Amino acid sequence: MSRNVRIVLAMAIYFTGFAASIYIGGWVMLLKPVRSTLSAYALGTLTLPQLVIAIVKCVSSLTVAGLVWCLGYIASNRIYDSRDE
Repeated sequence: MSRNVRIVLAMAIYFTGFAASIYIGGWVMLLKPVRSTLSAYALGTLTLPQLVIAIVKCVSSLTVAGLVWCLGYIASNRIYDSRDE
């Protein structure tokens, strides 16, 4: 595989991991639970387990986002590492 193809493929994998970390850590783990908790509170149907799960998701959202980003970074470095040249 040529050098330029490896660079482009590594960049695509990196940006896919970055976008996935924003989606999973930002939307799925942070904003969606907050939104559902606020709507359940407004409707008067908020339960304690729902609140606890939302808090746990919000607290761990940055860790999960960092993990997903790190996996994309590691995968992109497996494709192209500038130290190999």
